[in-house]
Amino acid sequence: MGLRGLLLLIGIAAVSQAAAVVIDKPGVYYGISAERLIINASNVAVFNTTVKGGYVEAALPQGMTAYRIKPAMGCVVVTGRNITLAGVRVNCSSGILVFNSSRVRIEAVTAQGLADLPVYRRGLGIYIYNSSDVLISKADLAYFHDCIYAEYTQSLDISGASARYCRYGAHVMFSKGVRLRESSFSDNYVGVALMYSDDVVVSDVKSSGNREWSEGYGFLLAELRGVVKNCKAVDNVHGFYVMYWGNTALKITNCTVEGNYFGVTLRGRNATGVEFIGNAFRGNVVQVMHIGLGELSTAARFVGNVWGGHVTARPYQYISVFSDLMSASEGALAFLAASPSRFAIDSAMGRVIIVDEAPRPDQLQTPALLLLALLPLVLIWKSK
Repeated sequence: MGLRGLLLLIGIAAVSQAAAVVIDKPGVYYGISAERLIINASNVAVFNTTVKGGYVEAALPQGMTAYRIKPAMGCVVVTGRNITLAGVRVNCSSGILVFNSSRVRIEAVTAQGLADLPVYRRGLGIYIYNSSDVLISKADLAYFHDCIYAEYTQSLDISGASARYCRYGAHVMFSKGVRLRESSFSDNYVGVALMYSDDVVVSDVKSSGNREWSEGYGFLLAELRGVVKNCKAVDNVHGFYVMYWGNTALKITNCTVEGNYFGVTLRGRNATGVEFIGNAFRGNVVQVMHIGLGELSTAARFVGNVWGGHVTARPYQYISVFSDLMSASEGALAFLAASPSRFAIDSAMGRVIIVDEAPRPDQLQTPALLLLALLPLVLIWKSK
């Protein structure tokens, strides 16, 4: 038996350049280079592989719900149990599709779509459908419709991900047991979108520079049950955009919401269960916008937050007229909020949007205010 036969016997295969490679037997595979890779087996590990598929569209597996934006398949297709993809590089309009699978590990993966395609014609970077126990670790993605998209999936763990120049950086729907941590999403239409999912924990995630005006969400959270903690929403149109219809149990805590046009946008009916606790809001043009859909005030709870410029522990009231104007116009009048006279108009005509009964003093503002308070003493001293 030669060396090649020995390698195959112990389940290790080396595959060279091919238009399409189909793996239908268990084993450990190294060095695949192909235009398309299909894994239709269990107990498979693939390492150090390159897939360059260009703009390829194929029919979805029969019985699978198609994603609304085509193409929804992948240049790498996975269906099976105990699958590992590590050190895989994908250059394709559609990346990795995992469906009806379990115990899947996607690690140290780089995937890039076609930058010259309009975003609505791009495929998905990593698409997880109807699967369980899926780990995505250290994935670097760019130029897809969704860099990461998952639906109908249980036990999904995403960590160390970086996603840029997509419509959605990370997008999860109809799933349970979702963990998103230590990741960065920038320069997308939407950084993070988590919708209609349960048992969700998001931690140490930064979503920044998502400034496409039609969306521009740092974090889009819709009818979600879970916790968002230690995160940063910076320099977006909307820092947090929260949608609810009475079945939401969402706690957002210890997050930084800074330099966004809208710090928080609340939209829906019956926000009972939505809490913002111990966050820091600074430098947002509009701190909170409330789109009540028939409700004048929101039931969302704000406690223990830092509000830029509010330096005492006295209750903080966010008073605004522009929140209502922009709510009524669906944001079309947002430019008015940039007016230098906005603060005077808010004070004279605005109404209370939210109340934080126990805010934390803004310590960053104290030195400047102290200098301002001492200025008269300095002027008196100089006049002597």
